[in-house]
Amino acid sequence: ALVVVSAATSALLVVLSQRTTQPPAPPLLGLYEYQSSSAQGAPFALEATFLDWSDPQLLPRLRRFLQLAESRRRVPLLTLEPFPDRLAGRSNHHLLADVFAGRHDPALAGIARTLAAHPGPVLLRFAHEMDKQGQYPWAYREPERYIRLYHYVFGRISAQRPTNVRWVWSPAGTPRADRFWPGDAYVDLIGLSIYASRAWNSDRALEPFAQQLNQKRWIAQRYGRPLLVAEVGVSGPAADQQHWLRQALETLPRYPELCGLVYFQAPQPVWMPLPSGHEDWSLKPSVLQWLQQQLPLTPRHGRSCLEA
Repeated sequence: ALVVVSAATSALLVVLSQRTTQPPAPPLLGLYEYQSSSAQGAPFALEATFLDWSDPQLLPRLRRFLQLAESRRRVPLLTLEPFPDRLAGRSNHHLLADVFAGRHDPALAGIARTLAAHPGPVLLRFAHEMDKQGQYPWAYREPERYIRLYHYVFGRISAQRPTNVRWVWSPAGTPRADRFWPGDAYVDLIGLSIYASRAWNSDRALEPFAQQLNQKRWIAQRYGRPLLVAEVGVSGPAADQQHWLRQALETLPRYPELCGLVYFQAPQPVWMPLPSGHEDWSLKPSVLQWLQQQLPLTPRHGRSCLEA
C-alpha cells in the first residue's frame, strides 16, 4: 500500500511540477485530410498522414509529406501501417514471419534515413489501434505478437539513429489496451482515438468528447506519458459537429497531459465497415471554416508533444 501511495504521490508531483514550470502553450491541433482543401493553408500545428510500408511509392510519398510539413511549419505526424505486401501475394497470415525474416528491412532503413534527414521532430505512430482485435493485421489476439513486432521495428529504425523521432504508441483505448504496452523505453507519447456518432447509442445521443477522454485517459496516467488524441471524428449535420467540437476544445485546459489532437477529415474507409453503416467524419464546410477560426488554441499549462 505504501508503494502504491508513494507512486501516486510522485506522479502527482510530476504533473504539478510540469504545470508550474513550463510556460503556457496551446495544444497542437492537426487536420488529416484524405483530399486536400483550402483548410490546409490554415495555421494548424500538426501535419498528419497514413502510409502503408508496403506501398511501392512509400519513400517518395514520405519525402513529399515531410517537405510539405516543413513548408507549412508544422510538426509531422506519420502513422506507419505495417500491412503485408499484397502485391507480392503476401497475406495477413504472413506478416510476422515476413517481418522477422527481414522482408521489410529495406523499407525500414529507408524510412529511418528519410526521417533523420528532416530538420525537426517527427511523431512516428506505428501500428495503431492494435487493441481492436481483427481490425488490422497487427491487431492480434495475443498481445505478445504485437509487442514483438513493435520491438523489431523500433530496433530497426533506431539502429539508423534518427534522433528527431518521437514514438507514439497509439491504442484505440479499449479496457485491454495495457496488455499491448511495449515498455517504457519504447514510447514517448501515447495516442488515442475518439469518435462520436448518434447511430452508436440507443437514445441517439452524441457521446461527448470529454466523456470518452475520461474513459480512456487512464492509459496515459498509468504510464506517465503526454497524451495525443491522434484521431478525432464526429458524424452528422453541421450543428452536431460544431457543438461537439466546441465542447471538445473548451474542455482541453482541464487535461494537462493532453498535448494535441488531430481531426480525421475523411469518410470511414470502405474496407473497414462499421456496424452502424457508413460514417462520414468529414466536417461540413461551415464547421471546417469555424474550426480554422479557433486557431491557435488557447495556451494552457500542461504537457508538450515535443518534450524531451
